[in-house]
Amino acid sequence: MLSIVSGYFLQPLVSGNKDAINTIVTIFSILAGFLIAVITFIGDPGLRGWKELQLDKRSAQAKLSRHRMLFHLYLLTLALALAMFLVPETYITTQLWLERFFVGSATFVFLASFSLPRSLSALQMERYETALAEQLPDFLKEQGTTGEK
Repeated sequence: MLSIVSGYFLQPLVSGNKDAINTIVTIFSILAGFLIAVITFIGDPGLRGWKELQLDKRSAQAKLSRHRMLFHLYLLTLALALAMFLVPETYITTQLWLERFFVGSATFVFLASFSLPRSLSALQMERYETALAEQLPDFLKEQGTTGEK
């Protein structure tokens, strides 16, 4: 809802403002590159064994699907920016709606991007815990399972 409202009311801020459009395009280009790195990182099986990989398969697929969708939304935002430059200025109504969709899309995708650090941190902690469990000495594993300290 916020993206629809911002697309409608903030459109005048980007209309004819090539610097604002270029700034948004630059930001989303960088975010798209970062997201590809995150997708690659999530898809890496790391040091885990086959049992852990099998158990985590659904979770990894869900995360990859969400990040792929976000990447496509980045590309859609960039495509709208390109369309704004390609549509002749004589098509005023088309230009107006492209700008509205561009601002709305940029707002939505920017807000959705705030989940990336949390997702990446959770993934890192999962990998850390797995590596720790694999390297934990046997006598500590036994103490942990019996409740002794």
